[in-house]
Amino acid sequence: MRTLYRMICVGTSGWSYDDWAGAFYPPGLPKQAWLSYYGRFFRTTEINSTYYTFPAPFVVHEWIRKGMLVNGFEFSLKMPGRVTHDSLMADVDTALDFEEKVVTPIKDAGLLGAVLIQTSPYLHYPDHFERLETMLESLDTESVDYAIELRHRSWLRGGNTLPEVSRLLIKHEVSLCAADGPSTAPKAAIEHTGRHTYIRFHGRNDDLWFGGKDLDGRMNRYDYSYSREELEPWKATARSIPGVVRAYFNNHPRANAAKNAKLFETMLGVEKKETLPPRRQTGLSQFFDDRD
Repeated sequence: MRTLYRMICVGTSGWSYDDWAGAFYPPGLPKQAWLSYYGRFFRTTEINSTYYTFPAPFVVHEWIRKGMLVNGFEFSLKMPGRVTHDSLMADVDTALDFEEKVVTPIKDAGLLGAVLIQTSPYLHYPDHFERLETMLESLDTESVDYAIELRHRSWLRGGNTLPEVSRLLIKHEVSLCAADGPSTAPKAAIEHTGRHTYIRFHGRNDDLWFGGKDLDGRMNRYDYSYSREELEPWKATARSIPGVVRAYFNNHPRANAAKNAKLFETMLGVEKKETLPPRRQTGLSQFFDDRD
């Protein structure tokens, strides 16, 4: 493995949500300025849109252009769903196309964080192990930080990843994504399989996650705000990990992801790029309630 250096990057899964206007983004701030504004407070973001749509070259170039305007910024990218879900990891050609046309330009610009492979819950062990093995053998895991979020419990034994799976991830230095959320597996586990660590926070709306209909005032199943007490165990975990740690909050409704990401940064003692703006600029009256 390559020499590790310590760095903790905290951000959100996406930054372009309409309901963040007036909650995180100042009212009237043009959308084209949102990423630059976001970059004043966070050094990384996870692009989820690449799961749904293979971005055109001009979209990638625009990300690069905007990212270059923010000092020390990085993008993490989500592998297209046609690879992870539609083909259940059999579509190696699309994965390589994504690596060549999206990942590499961002990496060459010095803006790449990691690439997340979020597997389908229908990807099972041992049925699909060879597909996963072929995929990782094909990807450039040597120069790109890959992470994988396994979502079916067949990949586990006794709460830990199966030895054969761990050996495969270690061989390619692929991080096993640790996820906090109702449906995640492994359940909030940290296993050091890669040269970096990848953590995702989905919220804890167990009642909505598995098809619950009663929103009870919530926008969707991600509408959740973490308390300081809920993040405290993750604080100890993140501080104990050597190398690069990337943590992303996916609980985006009502700008809770931005609120919780800044809280987590504060708890970790991560060097702040800038404090969040005063309440009168954001219009979110409780944005600072959990801050030190």
